[in-house]
Amino acid sequence: MHPIVRFLKLPMLGSILALSACAGGSIESGDKATTFAPVTLVALGDMPYRPGDIPAFEALLDTINATPHDVTIHVGDIKGGGSPCTDALFHRQRDYLDSVAGPLIYIPGDNEWTDCHRTSAGGYDPLERLALLREVFFVEGMSLGQNPLAVVQQSTHGETKSGLIENMRWHQNGVAFITAHVVGSNNGLNPKDPSAVAEYEARNAANVAWIEDGFARAKRERAAVVVLGIHGDPFLTYGVGGGFRDTLAAISQGALEFGGPVLVIHGDGHEYTVDTPFQGPDGGVLANVFRVEVPGAADILAVRVKIDLSARTVFAFELIAPN
Repeated sequence: MHPIVRFLKLPMLGSILALSACAGGSIESGDKATTFAPVTLVALGDMPYRPGDIPAFEALLDTINATPHDVTIHVGDIKGGGSPCTDALFHRQRDYLDSVAGPLIYIPGDNEWTDCHRTSAGGYDPLERLALLREVFFVEGMSLGQNPLAVVQQSTHGETKSGLIENMRWHQNGVAFITAHVVGSNNGLNPKDPSAVAEYEARNAANVAWIEDGFARAKRERAAVVVLGIHGDPFLTYGVGGGFRDTLAAISQGALEFGGPVLVIHGDGHEYTVDTPFQGPDGGVLANVFRVEVPGAADILAVRVKIDLSARTVFAFELIAPN
């Protein structure tokens, strides 16, 4: 049975929301729910955009380090779209991410590669910046952070193997985590650039296979919850559009077949949002699929998510501000 869900946006600092997410006996009080300890994650993204944001960003990282949690997910955009995509910036941001307590999972955003062709961003070749991004920010088999987490990556996974070392998955206390390299700016699909189209088609196919495989494995391995992290807001389009269509379909179909609570975390739009916008094939709302868009840009905030399978409500959300 699908849960009853409230559609909410949470603009106020310190707001806490608990969403009912019952999906049969798998997460109600009983055998499965009492098996797992709660999992707490911190999600942030789209920062720091401007030099003036650095002090608040550093303070936010200090707050995150002082906040009990199991894993941190940065959903991409480690810089503003108009600032230079330099090697030095990449290495500096890698150091910031590695300073976070516990494991940190990083998902690439469009500002650090697809948009680097802009004159203000340095006029770089986006594919060259993507190659460097993978070299600087990703290690085989491990996350970033002060205490890295062992992860499975699509670059080494036989069934869906691809060049996407950034696509990861791991399990924690009944929660199946998946990340996929889905970026803003129409997911990098620019029909005017043949090389961008070719890159998009290969990455898009790999993402779809990874998402589908992740949901199937979560169901097969009897996970109680799926958490999927991407960067781009799949409900936004820039220019021609269409770059998110396959991602939306893969998430919706996977969540429908999984049946349990699903949380999709992304950035890109910079407006803190908690709602249920995903639809099934019949156009009806998939009430088991929750979406959290993290703050960003001028709002230097993070979101703390508690996933408690033994509670009446599975997901609870709280904004974290720099001290």
